[in-house]
Amino acid sequence: MAQILTHQTVVRDGWHNMCTDLCYWKDMFWLIHARASAHTSADGVVVLNRSADLRRWDEVAVFRTPNNGRDAALVATDDELFVYVIDSHFELEASGRERQIADTYVFVSDDGYRWSEPAKAYDRNYWLWRVRVHDGIFYSPEKGGELLSSPDGREWTFVSRIADAGMSPQERQELRKVEHRMTPNFNEADVIFRPDGELWCVSRTKREPGHHSLLYISKPPYTEWASVDLGRLIHCPALCESGGKVYLAGRCDTAVPWIAQHSPPGNTAIFELDRDGVTPVFALPSSGDAAYPGLVSIEEDRLIISYYSQHAYLGGVIEGGKRSLHHIERWGALRRAAPPPDYPLELSYFKNGPADVYVAEIDLAAEGKETSF
Repeated sequence: MAQILTHQTVVRDGWHNMCTDLCYWKDMFWLIHARASAHTSADGVVVLNRSADLRRWDEVAVFRTPNNGRDAALVATDDELFVYVIDSHFELEASGRERQIADTYVFVSDDGYRWSEPAKAYDRNYWLWRVRVHDGIFYSPEKGGELLSSPDGREWTFVSRIADAGMSPQERQELRKVEHRMTPNFNEADVIFRPDGELWCVSRTKREPGHHSLLYISKPPYTEWASVDLGRLIHCPALCESGGKVYLAGRCDTAVPWIAQHSPPGNTAIFELDRDGVTPVFALPSSGDAAYPGLVSIEEDRLIISYYSQHAYLGGVIEGGKRSLHHIERWGALRRAAPPPDYPLELSYFKNGPADVYVAEIDLAAEGKETSF
């Protein structure tokens, strides 16, 4: 049975910290997350932390974009570290409906401290959710259902449509002007390359019933795709290989039965993934607005996961909701003064309140051990 080896609170500062990613580069762990007043507030920035031992962390950079920075992705090559940040804002259509508009920006560094100026990575409303490197080529399953590639992580081109949007290319092009979500069959996604070159892509969906995630599979040159229903809701997927097996982390539905484990399961879960589906492995302590993990493995049968959660506050361990937080109050005043059309005025709609960032080591081969976290 998998167990937690170590579990560290990396960020607890009263802000709404969210949407993590994690990588190992130049003998250091690099952790990125967004910091904002609330989940959809307009003041988000992206923060980069560094650690040599997963216990002591230093904040080394803060990334700002023209509007609201969020949903950052990390990717490393031998010589450079890349940070992709989504810049989002809202625009009104002629009908009065408000749409979220997104641009992806990329920052590059050769040491993790000195960073390039932000540059747009691709066209408007292309939301590069995760970025992976395979055989020297960068790949991203962008949130609208297309696979993009880049020779250098800076200039991107179209490879294929992963999920059919049910419309012509011209119709898709028109929709892109006002929307990054192109089909209910694709949303937040990650990819992993298998030893034979086959490409797996796991995506969150909005398919009814149940919003089950899909596994998309393609062989080189990655222009044709088949799909498998994973039978579970898995938001914000992150993929990683360890010991020849593929692991998938993301936010799960806590109403679905979970396996027995030593520590109470929360809504941030790890599964083993194969071509036929997923098998539950471990669920971490988490609740409320939570998950959006980063996942790495530098040792067989051991995973390192970053994620965010509000369980310390919702469980009453920390009285975060009972004290005055000036940035939450400021954001609430802004929304009450100029609320978006048809949105409720209650600040709770925007997933307000403190959220913390955690990093945990998971032992995947802990069967028979008497100790537990």
